[in-house]
Amino acid sequence: MPLRKHQKEMADVIKRIIAGDKTRNIIVKAVPGAGKSTIPLQAGKLITAGMADKICWICPRMSLQDQAERNFIDPFFRNLFGHNLVIRSATNERNPSRNTAGFVTTYQAVGVDVNETILNDFRRYRYILVLDEYHHAGEDGIWTKALSPLYELAAFRILMTGTLVRGDKRKIAFTPYETIGENMAIPILQDDQETSVIEYSRRDALMEKAILPLRFTLLGGTAKWATVNGVEDDAKLSTKNTKKAGHALFTALRTEYAMELLNNTISHWQDWKKEKPSATLMVVASSIETAKEYLDYLTDIGLMAAIATSDDSEEAIKNIKLFKSGRIQVLVTCQMGYEGLDCPSISHIACLTNIRSEPWIAQCVGRTVRIDPFGGPYESQCGFIFAPDDQLMQAVVRQIESEQDSLIMPGQKKRKLEPVAEDLFGEKAPGITPLSSQLTGKKEFAITAADPIETKTPSEIEDELLKQIESHIRQYSFQNRYNPKKINWELMVQFGKSRREMTIPELKQVLAYCEANLPLAKIRGTGRSRVSTKAQPIEVRWA
Repeated sequence: MPLRKHQKEMADVIKRIIAGDKTRNIIVKAVPGAGKSTIPLQAGKLITAGMADKICWICPRMSLQDQAERNFIDPFFRNLFGHNLVIRSATNERNPSRNTAGFVTTYQAVGVDVNETILNDFRRYRYILVLDEYHHAGEDGIWTKALSPLYELAAFRILMTGTLVRGDKRKIAFTPYETIGENMAIPILQDDQETSVIEYSRRDALMEKAILPLRFTLLGGTAKWATVNGVEDDAKLSTKNTKKAGHALFTALRTEYAMELLNNTISHWQDWKKEKPSATLMVVASSIETAKEYLDYLTDIGLMAAIATSDDSEEAIKNIKLFKSGRIQVLVTCQMGYEGLDCPSISHIACLTNIRSEPWIAQCVGRTVRIDPFGGPYESQCGFIFAPDDQLMQAVVRQIESEQDSLIMPGQKKRKLEPVAEDLFGEKAPGITPLSSQLTGKKEFAITAADPIETKTPSEIEDELLKQIESHIRQYSFQNRYNPKKINWELMVQFGKSRREMTIPELKQVLAYCEANLPLAKIRGTGRSRVSTKAQPIEVRWA
């Protein structure tokens, strides 16, 4: 399979560095969903070439750590890029890489690393620092304060993003800006002696059939609300009155209109599933409360649905894994589902949120542009977005579609929209009481155009071994009236470290030691342990 444009450019940069080029910084700006997460895999060649020791990949949230780990052990990527490196998930622990080529953590973890465990490791090794969606780091933010010393010590820095605009309009860290007028500054990306810039636009990705085209269905509506003084007011969602537009949208997303939009999306998705059985749906709610209401409704009508709303909670991470594996059909979320979520089966999004910044929406709709390997020919696939027909959503849609204008099929009409100022409603209540709303119509705009084997990540193998050891110790202690704490202490002395700090080979040694020296009682006449704890063979495919 040929490399995509940005992957080819990355390969060229790596070759130049190995040949003696002075490049130290690589900035990758790629349209969401185009596959920039393969860039760290390519950077691993610098380790193979002896120019770096390890990789530190920092991403926005824990759910993406698992995704990063899996990218490194993915057989397809291993064959495509010819690498055999492995990294593991870590959270401010000593020796975060263990016996692998590096580790993946989160901005939040780095920000609270008061013991400087990551910084100390950067002092010991030549690291390739990868900042994924680095626009999360504001110029003067808390995270940037913790990232700066890592940035300075890194042998190489790779900054990746799908957008160079923050929702709060603050400057992005580690990025040069040019001042225009008195109050405006824009980011400037340009090559220099130490910097190589790689850009991959929506048009580039569509031309290479690396992402899918999008079809937007904007649904009109009206809403009625009461002000703090008890005065009732109403407006269409498409009104150009900015204040009324915000109130109308806030009301619509919390009353009847929202459920009508959701039902429209479900109906279209279910029809699509008749031809594309693997297709899944993501519902983006305006708040955790409404997300829970949508989940109840979806399960009541018989759909396999789950929720992921609390950033980095165990439940959210578990449900995202179930969604990606195809065990559930619908994922209801607020924010954590958007950025970087790699789930090619997502064909539909019900966009029931009042956030309206172009970068944020671009990340959200980017969840539907990945090509589903089980969805049939490329030409038969498409990403469907159902959203309110308000002026600001129209502006976002116009911006996204403008990047695809040159690819519009002959005879297809381009939509005319009046320019409007970008705004951000956010999630705060505007001081009104929603009363009612209804859907009044919809517009459609478009540009037409066997189960996989799951490989365990290093973190999953570590967790499995730890549980097997713990289970064996507890059962032995129960059968022999022995204190498990004493056994744990003896194992600590025997092996010289805590099991939580051990590598996979070391954990396997501990398990083998327990099985040999702490025999479990047998069931009479069977030769089997009363509760089987013998470790099953673990095939470490990445080794």
